[in-house]
Amino acid sequence: MPMSVQDKLSSVQGTALSDADAFIYRSAVGGLQYLTLTRPDISFAINKVCQYLSKPTTVHWEAVKRILRYVKGTVSTGLRIRKSLSMSLVAAHLARAAS
Repeated sequence: MPMSVQDKLSSVQGTALSDADAFIYRSAVGGLQYLTLTRPDISFAINKVCQYLSKPTTVHWEAVKRILRYVKGTVSTGLRIRKSLSMSLVAAHLARAAS
């Protein structure tokens, strides 16, 4: 799971990140936020770590790394959005082709 609903993040947990590490944190969270367009399964976790963009700590960075590990392990999961002439919404299970 990218994050358990029982995980409680707060602004007082952990040690504040350096300016350079905070920049990396914000960049990673920004990329993950963009990814939520096709990966709604990570939306809750991304929303939580976004709440600490102004003063991230080591605990928040650990949460982001957990999300990144989850995404790496589920890379074939997501919504495929394609151009279509039809106004119909179609959902299908797409099997990943073996390499």
